[in-house]
Amino acid sequence: MLLFLQVIVCITLVIFVGTWLSQSADIIAEKTGLGRTWVGTILLAGVTSLPELATGTSAIVIFNSPDLAVGGILGSCLFNLLILAILDICNGSEPLLKRAQISHGLAASLGCIMLGVAVTGMMLSKTEINLTVAGVGIPSIILLALYGVSARMIAQFETRRRAEILEEEVEAFQYQHITPVKAYRRFVVLSIIIVTLGIWLAFLGDRVAEVTGLGASFIGALLLATATSLPEVVASLAAIKLDAVDLAVSNVFGSNITNLAILGFYDFVYTGNTLWSNISQTHVFTTIIAMIMTSVAITGLIYHAVSRSRMLISWDGLILIILYLGGMYVIYQNIF
Repeated sequence: MLLFLQVIVCITLVIFVGTWLSQSADIIAEKTGLGRTWVGTILLAGVTSLPELATGTSAIVIFNSPDLAVGGILGSCLFNLLILAILDICNGSEPLLKRAQISHGLAASLGCIMLGVAVTGMMLSKTEINLTVAGVGIPSIILLALYGVSARMIAQFETRRRAEILEEEVEAFQYQHITPVKAYRRFVVLSIIIVTLGIWLAFLGDRVAEVTGLGASFIGALLLATATSLPEVVASLAAIKLDAVDLAVSNVFGSNITNLAILGFYDFVYTGNTLWSNISQTHVFTTIIAMIMTSVAITGLIYHAVSRSRMLISWDGLILIILYLGGMYVIYQNIF
C-alpha cells in the first residue's frame, strides 16, 4: 500500500513540476523572441522528455532493467500519440488536426522513420548479424544521427516560415516582470527537480514490476510511460486553451523524435553487450503500433485539411484510442 502511495505522490509531483517547467519554457520563448511553433518542436519537446531520459537512464544504470527503460520510451511514444485524441476531444467542433499546420507531417514522418530503425534493430538483434561498432549498437548511432538531421531539417523549415508564423502569433508579453536571468535560473532548477523525480519514479516502477509480477515491459509501457508523459499532456492542454494548436501538436511529434534519440542514448550507458540484444521482443509489437498510430496521425493531418467539422471526436482520434488500448491489452496478455 505504501509503495502505491509513493507512486501517486511521485506522479503528482511530476505533473506540477512539469507544468511549471513548461511555463518556464514559454517564458524563455518570450524573452528570446522565438516562436511558439519552434518552442513546441524543439525546446518544449526536449524539456518534457527529461523524465523519460531520467527514468530510463536510472533504470539501466542503477537497476539494470533495460526492458523497463525501453518500455518506458516506446510506451511514451504511444501515449504521446494518444494525447492527440485527447486534444481532439477538447478542441471543440472542429477537428484538431484541421487547425494544425500540415507542415507537422514533416516531424511526424521523421519520427516514423526513426521508429522503423528501432524495430529493425530489435529484429536483427536476434539474428547472427553483427550490429555493434566499438561496443555500441549501429541502430543507436543511426537514431542519434537521425535526431540531429531531424532537428536541423525542422529548424530550417521553420526558419523559412518564420515571417508567416510571427504574423499569425501576435506577441502578447505576459512576463515583463520576470528578468531573463531569473527565467533561465528557474528553468535549470526545475530541470534538476524533474530529473530527480525521474530517478525516484524508475525505482518505484521497478518495485511495482516485482510486487505485481506484471513484468518490466508492461510496467515500462504503461506506468512509466504515462507518468513521464504527463508534462506533455499538461503542456498540450494548456496550449489548446491558449488557442496555440501548433504548439500542442508540435510538442507531441517533437517529443517522440526526442524519445527515440534517448533510446539510442541508452545504449551508450548500458554496460552489457548491446542494448538491442538484451530487451524483450514485446517491444517490437509496441514499436509497430507506434508506427501505425503515427501513420494514422499523418493521414488525419493531410485529410482534415479539406474535411468538415465533426461531433465529439474525429475518426483518426477514435482510431488512435482503439490502437492504444488494443496495444496495451496485447502487451499485458503477452506477459502471461
